[in-house]
Amino acid sequence: MNRNGPRVSVIVMTFNRPDSLRRCLASLTRQSLPYSAFEVVVVDVSTPHVDGVSQEFAGRLRVVHHCAVNLGVAGNRNAGVAQSSAPLLAFLDDDCVADPQWLEHLLDALERQPQALVGGRVEHPDPANAFAAAGQVITEAVDAFFNRPGAEPKFLPGLNFALVRDRYLAINGCDSQFGRLAAEDRDFVDRWRLAGGTLSKCPEALVQHEHRSTLRGFIRQYFNYGRGAWRYHRLRLERQPGRLIDEAGLHLEMPRFFRRSLAPLATGLRMKVIALIGVWEVVNLAGFLWQGTIERLGKRHGN
Repeated sequence: MNRNGPRVSVIVMTFNRPDSLRRCLASLTRQSLPYSAFEVVVVDVSTPHVDGVSQEFAGRLRVVHHCAVNLGVAGNRNAGVAQSSAPLLAFLDDDCVADPQWLEHLLDALERQPQALVGGRVEHPDPANAFAAAGQVITEAVDAFFNRPGAEPKFLPGLNFALVRDRYLAINGCDSQFGRLAAEDRDFVDRWRLAGGTLSKCPEALVQHEHRSTLRGFIRQYFNYGRGAWRYHRLRLERQPGRLIDEAGLHLEMPRFFRRSLAPLATGLRMKVIALIGVWEVVNLAGFLWQGTIERLGKRHGN
């Protein structure tokens, strides 16, 4: 290892969101860690590429700007890791703004638990928007379902986690079979746990995440999550046969997990969010069934 090199590589993927990328990179200039302690690998799959945004931060960040074709989140994460040079990795989406001590907290947690996949906390900066508020409520409910108090976490979202680079490579990184589907982070976490890795939450490592703020974006996002969920469960059953119903409990138990996040909302906003939760359930299921139909038809026709 180069002793003069960075301690950690921050992998940021960007796709046609130059303003979001600019805010993300600006937040990384404000990190409590010194400039020399980390590099930022920007995997740019935009059309056209937005390398000019990275150039704006010359002298303030060590940026490796990698222009590539869009392989989907899983493939793009792997492309970023291939361009990285540090022994530790941290992942941050381009529509996230990192707290000034975000990276320092993640590295402190990794020093204490080098065998762990460490995940930070995610919040939304504009809870007054109904779509954003619904996204936050759903995020918190999913976290509460998988990560029960007093038990080891079972899931950490890929937009804010860190780990040792060699351990990422040891399980072949993210699975590029996901293409442009979501749920690649669920699959990675599942394979990580099967390989004997542990999960650790680091709530101090905070990022602000821009949830979708329109109905169209909300539907598109959760339809894709449903599609990715089908592929995740299919691959998971190939690795470790079990029952899909075990995780269907997520949707069956949702009402009790929603209550805590819904309670602080104003009455009008709460009603809108409840309606959007219903939309989420429908479009998520629709995406799940759509992907299942596509894959079954493809298999039947030998594709």
